[in-house]
Amino acid sequence: MEVPPRFLRLFEACARAGGRAFVVGGAVRDHCRGKPAKDLDVEVHGLDVPTLEAVLKTLGRVGEVGKSFGVYKLRLGGDEVDVSVPRRDKQAGTGHKGIVTEADPHLGVREAARRRDLTINAIAWDPIAGVYEDPYDGLGDIDRRTLRAVDSTTFVEDPLRALRVAQFAGRFGYAVAPELIALCATMPLQELPSERIWGEIEKLLLRSPKPSTGWQIAEQARMWAQVVPEWAGHHPERLECLDRVATVDVDGARRRLALLLAAACTGLDAAQTETVLDRLNVHRLDGYRVREETLALVKQRAAPPRTDSEVLRAADHCELELLAALLNAPELELRAATLGVSRTPLPPLLRGKELLAAGLPPGPQMGVLLAELREEQLSGRVSTPEEATRWVAAQVHPSDTAPT
Repeated sequence: MEVPPRFLRLFEACARAGGRAFVVGGAVRDHCRGKPAKDLDVEVHGLDVPTLEAVLKTLGRVGEVGKSFGVYKLRLGGDEVDVSVPRRDKQAGTGHKGIVTEADPHLGVREAARRRDLTINAIAWDPIAGVYEDPYDGLGDIDRRTLRAVDSTTFVEDPLRALRVAQFAGRFGYAVAPELIALCATMPLQELPSERIWGEIEKLLLRSPKPSTGWQIAEQARMWAQVVPEWAGHHPERLECLDRVATVDVDGARRRLALLLAAACTGLDAAQTETVLDRLNVHRLDGYRVREETLALVKQRAAPPRTDSEVLRAADHCELELLAALLNAPELELRAATLGVSRTPLPPLLRGKELLAAGLPPGPQMGVLLAELREEQLSGRVSTPEEATRWVAAQVHPSDTAPT
């Protein structure tokens, strides 16, 4: 594993100060899996917190993330690196909130790695010596494509790790050791806040080429029964739908997420789907109406549009490109494209200002008239702004258009 020269200065500076710095975590794991390494996490052994901080300040701008237990962000030019000393966890109370973390620069590589969740995440790389430190055979587990816990006693300290196992299984397509599945089944997921639960589910859905792999691990370990009871139980149609839509090319992660959530709710009605979204606290994400789109897809799946008029009406409620993918209905996708409503509804023929110009006073009647006009448009009885204007005039001044 090569470290870019701009980062190598950090490792060399730590070595000159008497320490030893390692690349740790996901960057090492992904490199060993043959995938591009992303964010760089560095763990420095042998330097106390004040000494490490002084070394880092000679290299670039230093931000304190957790100074009391030796966690910093170092900016090297345009890059940011997470740097920490080894940390020891102590149970000072009940549950994962009762864990107290303290810095221990002399903990040793093996003991420092013991606090990590999975063996594949417990591999360290020393770019100065050019060697891996792999005390728990994470490299072997990558070759075997298997997820194993580093230590069963430390693994259970954070219940979120159970959900991480499921999403890693889905993302990487790895098998999960039977003893790890059994361990996950003992963990109290109810104490986790909804945002942490949703974070892992979102990764499982968006990053898995075959979500059913991780989904079934969550089912085997009784995770769904704890966090989303509506998803508990064997449901082959749901798994088939999830894996199928995961292969669909959809622009935008949030649009794709709405599609995957609708697939995950296969077999549920709209009310049950709304309960699921409430449990996970899913609403708008990055400005996109994930919740509304998911619910609309589930409702439209129960009554798929057949005629052109039904297709136009459905486009008022959900994106037909997504609905066609959910239903595996290429004919619907083609029909929606022909009608120009694949992603957006048919534009209205008139808006409120045109009704005001036609002499309709502001008030509730305007909304009623616009809704009626929309129905005329979707039914094909009114198709141009000119026809719409005449229709409105007939409603506002019926005597003027009545036959003599």
